[in-house]
Amino acid sequence: MAAVVSERPNSDVSAGIPGFDRAVWYFLRISGLALVILACGHVIITHFINVPSETTFDFVANRWASPFWRTFDFLLLFFALWHGMLGLRMIITDLIRPAGWRVALNGLNWLVGIIFFALGVVTIFAFDEEQGRSNAGPLADAFWVADLIKWSLYLFAVATYVGAALLVIYVLRHISLGTRPIYRGDLGQYAWILHRVAGAGIVFFLLVHIVDIMLIGFSMEVYDEAVSVYAAPFLIPMEIALVGAVFYHTLNGLRIILINFSKRGLHLQKQLFWAALAVTAVLTAISGWIIIQHELL
Repeated sequence: MAAVVSERPNSDVSAGIPGFDRAVWYFLRISGLALVILACGHVIITHFINVPSETTFDFVANRWASPFWRTFDFLLLFFALWHGMLGLRMIITDLIRPAGWRVALNGLNWLVGIIFFALGVVTIFAFDEEQGRSNAGPLADAFWVADLIKWSLYLFAVATYVGAALLVIYVLRHISLGTRPIYRGDLGQYAWILHRVAGAGIVFFLLVHIVDIMLIGFSMEVYDEAVSVYAAPFLIPMEIALVGAVFYHTLNGLRIILINFSKRGLHLQKQLFWAALAVTAVLTAISGWIIIQHELL
């Protein structure tokens, strides 16, 4: 199973995986290393130096005036999207037992990946600043798309907040009973669960972000309307949680790579897990304060 592979030591693990799965194993690790710079750099720009509601039409237009940033964003799209879709493929493989459903969901996963990758590439390289500023395109008044993005984020936020509250109640109940919640194994299983949950959440936000950045080709007004939702107080905890998910998934991914290729990493896996949590908590708190200070105070 993929869950076992992700935590086992040394590169001999990959040698035992046949065909396409071996290529996926390597791609997830290579793309993960690339995303240390690409994804974390993007989060620092949009959640530390700036806040999400400031990434308006002018912000993106000025950024894409440089070939460097268009290339940066293309590489971010490629590595982040396919890292995420292949990660979802592993989750489907782990959780879905009936062969028919597994094939159907994997097929849907590939279809979504191809469609969103095409949308992202076209958006990055076909962006026309003059047309966007003139609000003269054929979809220049398609504010319903911006509204759809807003309601999708609100619904996801409600589901997340309710789920988080139920999880806290569940954990506190087990603690009060003197039993261990969720799993009776070692720390590695909790690291694995957090890694999967964080990764799935990041993929959702990535797909929404590809759609909202696509609106920049519609018109300046439609795009800025969509971006304005990030200033909503109800969604601010989700923005902060996204920062935490990105940093935890990245740091724990580095931990997994060390476990796979280093005996020392295997011996220090518990310490590396706590270190990843600590660094994630610090960076998330800093970003949270910046966002709250800008949006609420």
